Amino acid sequence: MGANSFIYEIINLMKTNLKTKKLSLSFGHIAIFILMLLSPQATESEERTRLSIAAVVNDKIITASDLQKRLKLISIISPSQISRIKTRQLQKEVLNQLINEELQNQEVISLKIKVSEREIDNAKRLMEQRFKLPRNTLNEFIIKNKLDYNDVISQIETSLGWTLAVQRKFSNYLKVSDEEVAEVINRLRDNIGKERYLISEIFLPVDYTDNENEVRARAKKLYNTIKSGADFRKVSREYSATGSAMDSGRGGWFLTGQLSPKLDLALQKIKIGDITIPTKTNSGFHILKLEKKNVFKEFDEMKVKVNLIETRIKLSKSHNNSNSQKQLDTLKNSLSKVKTCGELEKLSLINEAYTTTNLGNFLVGELSSKLREIVMQSKIGIPNNPTKQDREISTITVCNRTTPPSNIPDDESVLRNLRGKKIESMARKYLRNLRQRAFVEKRL
Repeated sequence: MGANSFIYEIINLMKTNLKTKKLSLSFGHIAIFILMLLSPQATESEERTRLSIAAVVNDKIITASDLQKRLKLISIISPSQISRIKTRQLQKEVLNQLINEELQNQEVISLKIKVSEREIDNAKRLMEQRFKLPRNTLNEFIIKNKLDYNDVISQIETSLGWTLAVQRKFSNYLKVSDEEVAEVINRLRDNIGKERYLISEIFLPVDYTDNENEVRARAKKLYNTIKSGADFRKVSREYSATGSAMDSGRGGWFLTGQLSPKLDLALQKIKIGDITIPTKTNSGFHILKLEKKNVFKEFDEMKVKVNLIETRIKLSKSHNNSNSQKQLDTLKNSLSKVKTCGELEKLSLINEAYTTTNLGNFLVGELSSKLREIVMQSKIGIPNNPTKQDREISTITVCNRTTPPSNIPDDESVLRNLRGKKIESMARKYLRNLRQRAFVEKRL
């Protein structure tokens, strides 16, 4: 396993730890510290530049060396397609990330938030399990992959600490009422039969007013990079500031009205496989990719499982239309009295002219379009209207029909989703307020 794999596993680990606290941390926050994990040993040249100041954040400095290390690491783990972004623009972006990271760290320290040794030990055990390592061999693994153990632990502490800071600050605002949950579920039910979109996303937040133009320019560059052939998922994984970035930007299914009106309108203007132009909302800039589009149903009909029985009457070689019709009418009359599959099987035992065969279990998606319609409309145990084909008359009976899980989520899932959105939004506002109050001076 290479260094890149380790990076993404740590991201997953952080998500796991945070879920136990009923919180979610945006990818932007996690990705920031991930880039520090591969810190190389400083060369003599780097030592000479260590005192060069890139930015001042309150009473702390970010050195040019810090910035160059981060840029070097990005160049290692970033896709080659993204290298087309100008170095100067990338420098600005990374410096802003370092500033935000320092502000978070300062806030954690000021609030005297400590991550317990138990939490750290749990994180270490989870890493070992994730990598299928023997117990207490994580340090050896980190060294082998040229990672710095202290940096790993330090950044986990900072990220968890920031999450605890957000929780402490906004704990009174994180409650989700039963009415909010019910509203979401009722809205979903009201949208059954209406169009929905499967999207992937890239989100660039506007954390403070003076960087809106900068973020707009960055979003435009990413848009042009993707239109020129770069992989959307890779760009999202590297640059998006939402939790979905960890999953290559996969945002899930959305109904009209679940996104902002601006984003709904942008999606309606593009075809499947296309991306929207960078679209500004109250929180930042969005680039969406339309992956699929279909009608929202309570469940996926293609995944419905059915058990089918076929009943047949073979016609004699000398049959004529009159005899065929008589046999067809006879079968219809016999079948009209059948209410269960058990009765149908007994009918075949009584009348040797009838042959009943259990066809087995099928997913509706495996059947022909004509048969799909029949089995979805059939009543359980009631034979369908028989039809004549070549030298036989046959009918299909649905003996059992099992529906897949509903597309309408349960209350607990909706609750977690709403709480996650609230904490992510509040974390962004928290950081924005810290930035507005802080003394920040960029020197590069």
